[in-house]
Amino acid sequence: MLVELELLLPPLVAGLLVLCTHLPLGMQVLARGILFIDLAIAQLAALGSLLAQQMGAGSMLSIFCGMLLAILGALLVGRLAQRFSEYREALIGLLYVAAASVCLLVLTADPHGGQRLASSLNGDILWVSWPEMLPLALITPVFLLLWWRGGGQKDAVFYPAFALLVSLSVPLLGIYLVFVTLIAPALVAQLSQSRSWALAGAVCGYLAGLLLAWQLDWPAGATVVLALLVTSVLVAWRVKRPEAAYSGGGGSGSSYG
Repeated sequence: MLVELELLLPPLVAGLLVLCTHLPLGMQVLARGILFIDLAIAQLAALGSLLAQQMGAGSMLSIFCGMLLAILGALLVGRLAQRFSEYREALIGLLYVAAASVCLLVLTADPHGGQRLASSLNGDILWVSWPEMLPLALITPVFLLLWWRGGGQKDAVFYPAFALLVSLSVPLLGIYLVFVTLIAPALVAQLSQSRSWALAGAVCGYLAGLLLAWQLDWPAGATVVLALLVTSVLVAWRVKRPEAAYSGGGGSGSSYG
């Protein structure tokens, strides 16, 4: 058991690193009403990296190209959100579909295209190594300090920072897990009015998902996604129960009988 926990430590740390930045980002996403921005930016990051790989670029250059396309996409999303605020979700969704379709076209002639596509969506969190998460580990405290000082909520900072963090997170976790890490804990924090509950539920979800994937030999990305969703629902339900019990007295104003 001790050996298993040691092997699961790098993927758990990678997930917690992403969680540290994506919880405040997710709360801002919910407040701005741009729910699908993560899917769109993550898909653009994957597309940029894929295009670089197809042209023979190394891993570091591929990551840089993914960052660049993600930042350009985030700036475009910011512009669309300002100019067409009423239709921003529809436009962001179309941007995601366009990037995903280009990915499919690029991979058509690649004999390993299906494997590359599955990797970008589901990730391979169980086999994340310490060196792979180093760039994210270096940027995370800088971002959190900036956010704590109130600068992260400004459009000029939020969109590029969002793109940078997502583009570094996708190679570690995959698009689906990054999206759920962005939205589910932020939603729990909004429902419970407590970031502590949101963090606790997400940590339990990551730990349970990794243990299940390891023990049962299930796909790690999908397993952690489902575990994170389950723990988020349980935490949200548990936190909302007292309020429901207090208010559910048939309108008489009495509380617990």
